Order: sequence, then C-alpha cells, then structure tokens
Amino acid sequence: MTPRPLMRAALAALVAAPLSVASATAEEAAATTSLNVRSGPGTSFGVVDVLDPGEVVDMTECQANGWCYVTHDGPDGWVSSAYLTAAPSAGSPGSDCRFQLTFGAEGPRFSIVCGDGGAPSPAPEPGGEAAPVGDQACFYDLPNFEGESFCRGPVTLNSLPPAADDRITSVRLSGDVRVELCVDPDLGGFCRVVRASEGRLGNTLNDRVSSLRVFVEAAAPTVVSTGSLNLPETRRLNLDNGNIGMAGADIWYRAHMPDVRRLVPINGAQFARGDGSDRGYAGCLAESYSSNPLYAGDVPVGTHVCVRTSEGRISQFRVDGVAGTDVVLSYTTFGS
Repeated sequence: MTPRPLMRAALAALVAAPLSVASATAEEAAATTSLNVRSGPGTSFGVVDVLDPGEVVDMTECQANGWCYVTHDGPDGWVSSAYLTAAPSAGSPGSDCRFQLTFGAEGPRFSIVCGDGGAPSPAPEPGGEAAPVGDQACFYDLPNFEGESFCRGPVTLNSLPPAADDRITSVRLSGDVRVELCVDPDLGGFCRVVRASEGRLGNTLNDRVSSLRVFVEAAAPTVVSTGSLNLPETRRLNLDNGNIGMAGADIWYRAHMPDVRRLVPINGAQFARGDGSDRGYAGCLAESYSSNPLYAGDVPVGTHVCVRTSEGRISQFRVDGVAGTDVVLSYTTFGS
C-alpha cells in the first residue's frame, strides 16, 4: 500500500490531482495471498473473482485509498494493494520489494521498487482484505472478518510478525483446516483449537495471539467403545471395551485418604489433560502424553482428558460429576 505520509504530502502539493492515479504503462504485480477481486475500490463492492497466491496481474490504475484496478485471465476489477507485491519479472518478490507513488513529467505513477531505493514501506493499513480459498485460514484485526488480514494454508507459525502479533480478533476457516491459537510464542501459554469461523475471539485470545498452527484435521476412525459409567474408588476401567475390572485396564481410581483421590494410568496407558477442552480424535492424536496421575483438583467437572490406551488406541473421557465416592465418567474410544 502507498505510504500514507507520502500520499498526504503528494495530495497537498497537487490539490488539483484526480483521486485516481493512472500509470503511464501497466505494472505487473503478484498476489501474496488468496485475494478478492471486487467490482469497485473498497470492501463494500461485490466480489467478481479471487486471485490465487502468486498469480500475476497487470495493475493499470490505483486510488488514494490503496485500491488498484487489475487485469488478468479472468474477470478484471479492484484489489487492495496491501496484498500485492512485485511480479517475478520485476525483481525478487521478497520483503525488499514495495510499491511507491512518484510524480513526474507524465503525471502520477504507481510503481514497484526493489532493493535499497529508499525507506521501507510501512505495514499495510486497514482497508484491504484476504479471502480464504481451499484449505486455508484467514486472520483479521477487526471483528466479523474485517480490517487488515492475512491467510495461510497448513503451517506452524511459532511467532507472528509485529504487524500481526497480539492483533488477531476474528478467524475465518475454509475447507477442512482447523487453527490452534496460542498467547505465547512457540505455541506456548494458553492455547485453543478453533474448528469453525469465529467473528470475534473470546477475551482470552482476542488481541493476544502470538503464535498459531493451521492444520487439516484427520478424519476420526470408527468408534470401538463409548458410554457413561460410575467408577467406584479402588476400581479399574478398561477404555477399550468399557469394562470395570482388572484385565487390560487403563485407569485406576485410587483413594489413599478420603480427601485425596486420583486417576492413575496403568498397564502402559497415558494421559494428556491439555487445556481440558473437548479435542476429539484429531486433537487427542496431536497431544503430548505422560504416565503422571491426575488428582481430583486437576480434573473438575466438565474436564476432558485424552488417553492413549494400553492397546494403543486414542480415547477421551469427560468428568461428569461425583456420586458419593464414585467418579462419573463418559468416554469415547476410537479404533486404531
């Protein structure tokens, strides 16, 4: 996008200049993401096409708000210049290329500059938009999928650039992707998996995301056992078949003292409490497991726990409550 201080100075010097900045010759540019092509220069106009990432277009006209008219092999229209970069023929499309508005004998010209050539352009201003296509997630700095945005297919971003760090407010998903959002770098701190588009993230994540992972959720295999049951103190539960007893058990509900109760993985089974949310098969498959027991205080009512059973299957149980000295659990175990 054209730097706003430069644009203001140019308009102040050329009061009579038209709002539209026409290039003497068409400039080649490439889309940096899946990008909506609109019938007019702004998000209020209808979408007529979508550019693919890397698609090359001819940029023939640009307006002061940073929207440019492009022609290509498809319906022509307006796109936000915040999501265009130099085409390969104009130089390396890396971070050293930028758009620059210049004024010469032939009038204003919107051109691409690569290399040293002056001060770097600032981060894109709000007003452009990206559109999720295929298995992609798009991230926006305003509610309801508006404002500055970027899109990514399956990827892990252990840290976000300054323009996006602690600025994500809404997320739009396309295809089969899911997104894990974390408040600390390297997928640390509080994390939550988003499985459907959200027009506004909750207070825990809104404007706090510093790392993320976009992934395609694996299809769950057949359920081999599921149900709800009361597990008495000192008894053992086999999640592969739902039986309470000794053979092949995965969980031992122990109580050393009346006020000290714990769930212990046994026979090689392992637990992954994670954030205690309902992660399903794919979420549990991606968890990190350990053989550490879980005390009653670790698993209040409503907590979900992933389990890798003694037979190597993925399972998940939920603590539904307490009935006397029994713990009430509901569980689902998937085939291997």
